[in-house]
Amino acid sequence: MRRILSALLLLLPILTYGQELLPQYVDNSTNKYFPPLIDQAGGSCAQASSIGYVFTYEMNRYLDRDASSPANRFSYQFIWNLVNDGIDQGGFAEDGLFVAMRSGAMTEEDFSTIATSAFTWPSGFEKYHNALRYRVARFVNFSKDVDTYKRYLAGSDGKPGGVLSFSGHCFGWEMMDDYSGPSGTGYKALVTKLPNDGSHAMTIVGYDDLVSYKDKYGTQHDGAFIVVNSWGARAHDNGHYYYPYDFFRETLSPRVISEDAITAEVKYQEPKILFKLTIEYTSRDDLAYNIGATDKAESRVPDNFYYQSGMSNKGGDHYMRGTYDKKPLEFALDLTDNIPSSDPDYCRYFLKIVRTVRGRVKGEGSLQALSVIDYRSGKPVEYKYKGKLPQEIKDGDNWFVISLVPLFRVSCSPVRVSENPLYLKTASGEKATLRISGKGAATKINYTLKKK
Repeated sequence: MRRILSALLLLLPILTYGQELLPQYVDNSTNKYFPPLIDQAGGSCAQASSIGYVFTYEMNRYLDRDASSPANRFSYQFIWNLVNDGIDQGGFAEDGLFVAMRSGAMTEEDFSTIATSAFTWPSGFEKYHNALRYRVARFVNFSKDVDTYKRYLAGSDGKPGGVLSFSGHCFGWEMMDDYSGPSGTGYKALVTKLPNDGSHAMTIVGYDDLVSYKDKYGTQHDGAFIVVNSWGARAHDNGHYYYPYDFFRETLSPRVISEDAITAEVKYQEPKILFKLTIEYTSRDDLAYNIGATDKAESRVPDNFYYQSGMSNKGGDHYMRGTYDKKPLEFALDLTDNIPSSDPDYCRYFLKIVRTVRGRVKGEGSLQALSVIDYRSGKPVEYKYKGKLPQEIKDGDNWFVISLVPLFRVSCSPVRVSENPLYLKTASGEKATLRISGKGAATKINYTLKKK
């Protein structure tokens, strides 16, 4: 009778939790949204998990796309090289997701796996333009609770669930490589003892309530999460292993298993206004970037400045492109999230590059090219910086202004000048506003041409 009941359980993989029905086992790594297994570079496990697995999966789930294409997978190394200070060191899943929130995530098609020692940043405006389409909308944290994890993994309304990143120790665990007990998903690797040292990020892709085993002390353990590692297909059982529920239920130090698991709510958006920069510099972490705009032709500052945290003071003591490549870097900064809802016709755009010495090396270099591209009309319009370039980047604030309204010098009689605006018509019948703010025979005036 017991064998018959076990067989029925395998055939009817449904359990009731309160008023919800959850499958007895779920493996989201088998659906089209999940990418091929990652064999991480260096200490990049947090970004391999949060970007390579979680962000890729969640974006493809959001857009209903297949992760088999490099155009639909996201480069954890692009993000890792922004957060690792230019050295082979680990970090946190939140670090990478925050960068993807501010600067987007680049696809593997635009930035494939490269040697860890180079700490490369890719060059090319269109690559960054494409990356800025794929963003984290917000972080979602789940406290260490088995049932909460399972509900998220299982999904609802017939739609597949998500995946989760968590961290814990990775040295000293005991792994059973020939598990042959009950399961609905059929993996052979199972963690039987938690590790006691190290730090590692891993990805929960599903669960299996049918997994059951006794440890060496005779204690029964029922049910396990399915975890995917970032050590390639040869590790564990094709990169997968069972992580018993009980390890998440016990009162353990946060250093053994993190108190929270994390995922990302994602969004896709078309950039509206981008700054296009080309910079040659020898220690890229010296530089921070601020951008803004104003609809006031005479203003010397933007209405607001927006700090570009995704790329500012990042990457360590390396050339802009990485350790060995001295060529300039072309990239993009995005003003889209800070455009007022009215989408004004901006008169002036501002870039402020702040140079402060970071690390062991004081860098040197210059801004080589600068423009602003406005996509709001559907057809891109590019406004180029008209000042002298290249321009050396000096200590402190370096200002660059792109003005869409020309400023003229005119002659006038040496009489008292009113600073009130003058409203004129041009020879072609267009309206214009003239504001004179000084005196003299060579007065500089602000001239704004109004659309018909």
